Amino acid sequence: MDRLTYSTLRLREQGTVLFVRIHRPEAGNAINADLVHELNDVFSRASDSPTTTVVVLEGLPEVFCFGADFHAISDAARQGQDTAFDPEHMFELFRRMAYGDVFTIAHVRGKSNAGGVGLVAASDVVIANESATFSLSELLFGLIPAVVLPYLIRRTGFQRAHYLAATTQTIDAWQAHEWGLIDALDADSEALLRRHLRRLERLSKKGIARYKAYLRELSPIPEHSKNVALATNREVFADPDNVRAIQRYADQGVFPWEDAPADPAPVRREQPSPQTPPTEATVEPQHHARAAGFAISPQALGNPRFREAHGIDYNYAAGAMYKGIASVELVTALGNAGMLGFFGTGGLALDVIDDAITRIKGELRPGRAYGMNLLSNPQEPELEMRTVELFLRHGVRSVEASAYLAPTPALVRYRLTGLSTDASGRIRQDHHIVAKVSRTEVAERFLRPAPAPLIRELLDRGLVTSDQAELGRRLPLAQDLCVEADSAGHTDGGNAYILMPAMRALRDRVTREENHPHAAAVRVGAAGGIGAPEAALAAFVLGAEFIMTGSINQCTVEAGTSDAVKDILQDLGVHDTDYAPAGDMFEVGARVQAVKRGSFFPARAQKLYELYLRHDAIEDLDARTRATLEEKYFKRSLDEVWEETRAHLSRRFPDRLVAAEQSPKQKMALIFRWYFVHSTRLAMSGSAEQRVDYQIHCGPAMGAFNTWVKGTSLEPWRSRKADVIAERLLGETAALLGQRLGAYAAHGGPVIPAKTAE
Repeated sequence: MDRLTYSTLRLREQGTVLFVRIHRPEAGNAINADLVHELNDVFSRASDSPTTTVVVLEGLPEVFCFGADFHAISDAARQGQDTAFDPEHMFELFRRMAYGDVFTIAHVRGKSNAGGVGLVAASDVVIANESATFSLSELLFGLIPAVVLPYLIRRTGFQRAHYLAATTQTIDAWQAHEWGLIDALDADSEALLRRHLRRLERLSKKGIARYKAYLRELSPIPEHSKNVALATNREVFADPDNVRAIQRYADQGVFPWEDAPADPAPVRREQPSPQTPPTEATVEPQHHARAAGFAISPQALGNPRFREAHGIDYNYAAGAMYKGIASVELVTALGNAGMLGFFGTGGLALDVIDDAITRIKGELRPGRAYGMNLLSNPQEPELEMRTVELFLRHGVRSVEASAYLAPTPALVRYRLTGLSTDASGRIRQDHHIVAKVSRTEVAERFLRPAPAPLIRELLDRGLVTSDQAELGRRLPLAQDLCVEADSAGHTDGGNAYILMPAMRALRDRVTREENHPHAAAVRVGAAGGIGAPEAALAAFVLGAEFIMTGSINQCTVEAGTSDAVKDILQDLGVHDTDYAPAGDMFEVGARVQAVKRGSFFPARAQKLYELYLRHDAIEDLDARTRATLEEKYFKRSLDEVWEETRAHLSRRFPDRLVAAEQSPKQKMALIFRWYFVHSTRLAMSGSAEQRVDYQIHCGPAMGAFNTWVKGTSLEPWRSRKADVIAERLLGETAALLGQRLGAYAAHGGPVIPAKTAE
């Protein structure tokens, strides 16, 4: 096929396959007359070509094709010109795609709306990934998808096409696949496309032409359908009321049923973007409750201030998992998808953390966000301070503060050095702390300003300015509380149904007492137990202003643990975890959740803790118990374990070594702690040698997730990507909320608009 230059398309030939990409990023890949003309030309020439057998039609990663260009229509109306291009060109384009002498593959990622759905419906094969969504928004503006419906009905059947048009609801990729609008669906649609092309490329041009000619006879679009579609399309686009509705939306961003903005000056909205489609999904939550279908946008879940503060598109974060299990790859995948991932710094050297931040910043697209875990370290406070200094040097804007029982100088320094005022005197908060808490007394310390003695100490050391110190006395220490319940971490086995209301009430009380400005009110989010849409919806209904997932991200392609661990995690049920002593807080009896299915770790860790409580020294153990520990738990003598521990302490903590050698009880604790370090290493390396001793921190959310994705493409962990999981979880949560609201309304319940959380 001859190479031509098009203004709205990008073409690439690969053997007998022609790749055609719709390229109107400035207009959200919306359809104008030029695009229709150029696509008609491409498909006409491809059919006539002796070599081209397959045309692959693609869009942008975030949006396939978005329907009519409302700005073009608005501009035409303003200039007194015809407000619609000839619909016959669009109808004939769809006919060429459906019946021309080439196979058409639509490769769909992101959003398809209105005419974009027509392009999909007219294709021979539709391949998509899980980000694909589909909607017919025409009736919101008094229009009718007249040209699209004949081809959509041909593909999905009358009632499903009618449902999409009548409700204007958005359906996700899974629903579209079930309805036949998508033929093949996978998280990695590129690989899926390549597999299809390997078969289709074997077909001859002559064979394809004959087959498509047969389809024209077998399943034709009658000429009467064309005539009715064109007449209806011309009628609705010529209706002055509809044109005014389109122009009002394009110029002011106002839907037909909405009141005009208080400021009468027109605010020109960008052509509907991948984030803000002109469908019911863009209406604010209070409007959704009154609109037909109860369509909820995933972006509408939670508090918009959380998104604004952290520079993200969704109220979704992925918590840190120690030793880089929450990896560079996981953090960047979520960041580039408009979400917030926290890198797991626990147990890593500073140079490793330094390298990780550099890599994350290099792999993120401009303007995308990331976060780092800041772990309380009472044993090495200077290391905690050096970690903060590293974060400041790299300009880290968001940290997840974990395992803090009280504020530390390092944490307060991070918070205060991000405070300033702009020229108008407004407070700027450039450093954001998301404090993970599971107890109200700990939460209160984050809700109040940093302790005055710590602020004075930092001021005296020259680590903060007097202005920063003054601002720090007026603002809460953290901007976000993440209430952690029943997770893999140190959560006391808390219940979210009890903790969330209690934490929100505490937040409100402290805000009143401290007289924090409205803009400084701490946001409250939820973590722990979130592995399925029902759990996420419960969190939002309980008042969560954002959600944070944990365990489910450990079983993804990007997670920095071994394949052996992921093989175990993907088969867990909701009862396959148990509480066990925590290695980092062994002596005080703190507990975490870990996998018990196929692992002796929880039982063996508990046995070690019981021995610690009953005995004052290793020497007090009876010969049989000691032999069991050496032969089954440690796989080496306790003397060898102590020598390895002693060597480590002499390098890192000589003072602790001296204390341990003077205290048999402390020495015993350090020997037992070795098992926790060793069991973590076994799991992360995937060692087959002591598989039953793997220490895998995990909550029951993993089992809930596995149940949810059973029988889908996300069932095997090698298909699980952190960003895809997040998008699907939020999408189905929003859909579930819409369904529940619809069911409530259907039974006569009033739907009352809720106040937006601010």
